Amino acid sequence: MKNKFLFALAFISACVGMTGCAQYDELSLVGKNMSEMSDVYYFSDNSQFSVSLCSGKREDPYAYDGYSQNKVDFALITAQLDSCDDEMACVVIDGQEQNVLLEFNYKTANHVADLERKLTGNEQISIKVGQKSANLVCKSADFGVSAQQAIKLGVETMQEFITPLCNQDKFNGECYLKVLDSLTGGFNEVFWLFSVLDRDGHVENIVISTNQPIVLADGNESMI
Repeated sequence: MKNKFLFALAFISACVGMTGCAQYDELSLVGKNMSEMSDVYYFSDNSQFSVSLCSGKREDPYAYDGYSQNKVDFALITAQLDSCDDEMACVVIDGQEQNVLLEFNYKTANHVADLERKLTGNEQISIKVGQKSANLVCKSADFGVSAQQAIKLGVETMQEFITPLCNQDKFNGECYLKVLDSLTGGFNEVFWLFSVLDRDGHVENIVISTNQPIVLADGNESMI
């Protein structure tokens, strides 16, 4: 009787351990296959123009193909200007000036530029375009849900789609964590967008609150 009990206990422990490892491995594989992970977010919306700055790691070259390749630091400026032409901007970070070309994106009708660096969220940042200027504030410092927490919730919520993509130590897809705001999504609030793209071109998305760990929406149309 004692031997049967010990065997049953060992079996249950092994199952629990295997389940825990499976969940951990999925989260780990997703983490290694993030083609974009934004974790620092600045924003300014004044009477002159709206501008955001997202920073983190992303794929280079950037391609929606189901494969997550080489990662680099990025700090992407997105500005809403009156002009449809490319514009020069002066970005000042902690007193250091950098002149960048804001290229007009006809798909989003915004101007964008990558500073090609990783921000911490502690920088003092301002940007000037012509006679217009804005001081940016780090909004992600006040998020109730961090980037890592959003990814964890995304993996848990999308497990039915993610699990079949896991093959031992390989992940047959790529993942994205972006910020949705008034510039990138036309929203009055700020949200996390977690997306998974497989190698057949199928994508699943969920929108996550930045205030509390809840999923607000999901879908399988491309938002990345």
